[in-house]
Amino acid sequence: MDVFRRLFLGVEPKADIEEIKAAYRRLSKEYHPDTTSLPLREASERFIRLREAYNVLSREESRRFYDWTLAQEAESRRLQQLRSRLEDPYQQDLDSYQSVPDMVDRLGGRNMDLSDQAMTALTIDIGIIIFCVFCLIYAVFFKEQY
Repeated sequence: MDVFRRLFLGVEPKADIEEIKAAYRRLSKEYHPDTTSLPLREASERFIRLREAYNVLSREESRRFYDWTLAQEAESRRLQQLRSRLEDPYQQDLDSYQSVPDMVDRLGGRNMDLSDQAMTALTIDIGIIIFCVFCLIYAVFFKEQY
């Protein structure tokens, strides 16, 4: 965005020095603390910004540098937008994920080593399940019908 020219001075980017001078003269009368109806602080701030804008845009070398920096900023914003479109938001979420321990996940997603007692209990449970499956098979296939 061309702040000095479009928003503050009210001239186009391709304006020549005469248009810039005319806009400066018109606005300096409007913002000068001695000739305005604006509050003194606001008028002073606007007049200082007006002088800064005129100092930059009235000299050819500073104006070219100003145009170059605006072009660089615009290109940087464009590349950043392009880069953000190319990056996968799902992968960004995965990369930035941090496990938050709560009442269920105290180990941060890791498995706990089973103790001998837990291993014995698990073996007994599996044995009971296998026994129940064999009982069901027997009841369905080998029991005489009444």
